[in-house]
Amino acid sequence: MSPPTATLGSTAFPAVLLDGARAALARQRAAEVEVLVAVADWADAHTEGGVVADQYGPFGLLRSDAHLLPGADVFGELGGPGAPLVSEFCVVEIAAALGLSTDSGRRLVGEAVELRHRLPRLWARVMVGALPVWRARKIAQETTQLTVEGAEFVDRHLAPVAHKTGLVTAQKLVAEAVARFDPEKAELDRADSDATRRFDIDFDFDAQVDPGRGVVPVSGTLDLADALDLENAVSRVAADLALAGSLDSLDARRSSAVGEIARRQTTLDLSGCDNADAVRTTTGEASNQTGSDTPPAATRSKARQVVLHVHLSETALTDLDPNACGGVDLARVEKTRSFVLAEQVREWCRATSTQVVVKPVIDLRDQIAVDAYEIPDRIAERVRLTRPACVFPHCTRPARGCDLDHVDEYVRADDGGPPGQTSTTNLAPLCRRHHRVKTHPSLTGAGPERRWRYRRLPDGSFVWTSPHDQQYLVDPHGTIPLPA
Repeated sequence: MSPPTATLGSTAFPAVLLDGARAALARQRAAEVEVLVAVADWADAHTEGGVVADQYGPFGLLRSDAHLLPGADVFGELGGPGAPLVSEFCVVEIAAALGLSTDSGRRLVGEAVELRHRLPRLWARVMVGALPVWRARKIAQETTQLTVEGAEFVDRHLAPVAHKTGLVTAQKLVAEAVARFDPEKAELDRADSDATRRFDIDFDFDAQVDPGRGVVPVSGTLDLADALDLENAVSRVAADLALAGSLDSLDARRSSAVGEIARRQTTLDLSGCDNADAVRTTTGEASNQTGSDTPPAATRSKARQVVLHVHLSETALTDLDPNACGGVDLARVEKTRSFVLAEQVREWCRATSTQVVVKPVIDLRDQIAVDAYEIPDRIAERVRLTRPACVFPHCTRPARGCDLDHVDEYVRADDGGPPGQTSTTNLAPLCRRHHRVKTHPSLTGAGPERRWRYRRLPDGSFVWTSPHDQQYLVDPHGTIPLPA
């Protein structure tokens, strides 16, 4: 039904706009219900004891120990106690079909399963349009921790009023249900103060909020004694910076003090390793790296190591004005989504305690191949610089934490395989989860393979085909579904 229209001269124009907005919202909510039902049906079709493959799949001949095959599909608990177990690989496919990351799809499937199987009254309210899907999903997120009796308690008390109460009411009911039906958990929650403590450094901070400055927000909840110690240390170092001649504001000096404290404490080396934070620019890349070049602990306490991966642009090679090409003076911090000015990189490198390591120039247009299955570092580095994230649909996992997969399956020379199969054009980064769904079959699917397949196009993009023959195009800018 088309929305009502009106002209600016009509006295009923504002009312017509409101009616149109309400009608559009009703259509949107109805569509959201349809999606939720489809997701729940899909999950039910892939539950343990639900749809199973014939004797020739999904793990070849079905065996009693098929679920123990390394990396194969497994059933997981996505809802609370008593909810059916759902195939892990089915979550990957429904997430891709809905344009979601696998993690987001897993949350959606889990909430649909929780609502349908453990909160039937709330599910019924959603089905008749009385309870918006988003509000029901928020409640389901809270109830997965409850016992069967606790979930029934929340469902019974909340269903009649869920459409007009806030999440706080649901959280209070959940807390009451825990106390009533799971007193041991309630006591553990009260005794375990560590559960409320955290310390977060938000490397996913949106660059649009604070572009070009190289800053990230930090937040946390600390033990009171730890908080007092940190406050004393930050205040002392901030005062020392002022005495040393810093003209920054007190807030800026306190911020810098945290970095100074962190660098002084690296001698502890409690984890045995450092995290790699790389800074990539259009003409270069700087990073804190580990490996054979990492100095001993005593040295690390005094020096910040910056590794530069220099990539010369065509502008630099032709000696043109670098300011004539927009963005050449920007740097991208590899672990975050933000940009910093090249001047910020220079500041990091100018510090007297910084050790700068310059890496050889890499021309990413070079195509390198070897005959062995093992991947040399020079090829792995080029592949990860070319595709800095997992190439599975909608996945954003950084390539440096991914496996490198042979796009065309590697065939040993003894079995007739051609030379040069391990190459920059036949490797792609896949995170471990998506490497598994590419390697092992799903519970169901069309065709004999019943697993995800992909191929590389000449322009470097990838076409993925799901177990049910849904196709997706993945390029450096993202993922789009292809027509059937």
